[in-house]
Amino acid sequence: MVRVPRTISLSKSVNDELLDELDPMLAGERAAFAKRCHDRSISMAHLHVMTLLEAHGPLPMSRVAEMLGSGLPTATGLVTRMEERGLVTRAHDADDRRVVSLHLTAAGADELRQLQAARRQRMAAALTHLSESEQLNLLAAIRSLRSAISHLPEQGAISRD
Repeated sequence: MVRVPRTISLSKSVNDELLDELDPMLAGERAAFAKRCHDRSISMAHLHVMTLLEAHGPLPMSRVAEMLGSGLPTATGLVTRMEERGLVTRAHDADDRRVVSLHLTAAGADELRQLQAARRQRMAAALTHLSESEQLNLLAAIRSLRSAISHLPEQGAISRD
């Protein structure tokens, strides 16, 4: 009887192996980031609003509520707390005083920069444990993954079937 070694098709797929490695790493980094936010008294909802304003500039309150997936009263309460902390300001539109726009303050932008810098420092520290060859291979792999992700529909458009 001839023994045939098991092939990779009998074990987990490479995609499953990759996801098994990525999932706990990403969850750990997300938890570390959430702790840094908590330590700075910034909720995930505050972070979301600040990130939206950083990416899009000033936004009408109605649009902020829509992007948060909440009603205007909920968004208004959230923004009030953020305004009290000096993270955002509200301003009435010059042409239509009924429209209230939300702006990220310099202090809010600084909070975001500090959180992003801490995340970057943590990743930079991890990269020092890789050889130059490993770093180059990782760079190529990440660029390939980014390209693949760019071809996916937006997050909210992915079906859960």
